[in-house]
Amino acid sequence: MEMILKPIFLFIVCFLIPLSTKAATQPEEGWNFTVGTGALFAPSYFGDDEYQISIVPNIQIKYEDKFFASTQEGVGYNALKNENWRIGPILRYDFGRDEDGEGPFQITSGNNDLVGLGDVDGTVELGGFVEYKFRPFSAKLEIRQGVGGHDGLIGQTGLSYSGRGMISDRPFFYSLGPEIVFAGENYHESYFNVNAAQAIASGLSAYDADGGLLSYNFGGTMIMPLTENISAVFLASYNRLGEESADSSLVDERGSPNQFTTGAFINYSF
Repeated sequence: MEMILKPIFLFIVCFLIPLSTKAATQPEEGWNFTVGTGALFAPSYFGDDEYQISIVPNIQIKYEDKFFASTQEGVGYNALKNENWRIGPILRYDFGRDEDGEGPFQITSGNNDLVGLGDVDGTVELGGFVEYKFRPFSAKLEIRQGVGGHDGLIGQTGLSYSGRGMISDRPFFYSLGPEIVFAGENYHESYFNVNAAQAIASGLSAYDADGGLLSYNFGGTMIMPLTENISAVFLASYNRLGEESADSSLVDERGSPNQFTTGAFINYSF
């Protein structure tokens, strides 16, 4: 999942309530699995003003209230989990970005905006999270350090509101709220810097980024159970890039600080 999916995953990580009918309706016992796929309409890369469609897989594995692994959340462990608190370590993988603009799941063609900027290698991100629930609200903080690749620090914090509704006698579950994402200087340099050589190769103005606010967003997700095991998921979010990323010549000359995402998934849980 190249940089095209970065804004989507930053949103999903904090606010997407579990993508399964079972997770939304009853406590988890033993092993639980979810497989599915969906279509996403999002910027070609984080900061672009052109959009493309990608078909993205969704795979989740959970063991009771302890271990979890998924394409969205990464791999983690709830070292502490009770009615209000959830705390533990987390490992994620940032797939980086290719300068040819092509992502592994996109079904529409990319663009040439990134030519001359070089690739950003994939990065293992190690860190931890803490979440506090005071229903119907949930507050979460997650901090990760990149190892290799962008080699930067990432911090996410947000607040979400969750509830239940009805459409034509069919129940649905929803979650919505704001999120703020911070990133260290190394992260901003990897994705938004344009050095002298890159400026010549790409035609962009040189730019040197510092650490700071990466983006802030507001998003919502709706889950509608279709059968005992199958559910439909719909999501939408708006991201606004922070000053350090928005002022990059890549964004200022070829993109936009305003980023929109919409998508729909079908999932099967067992």
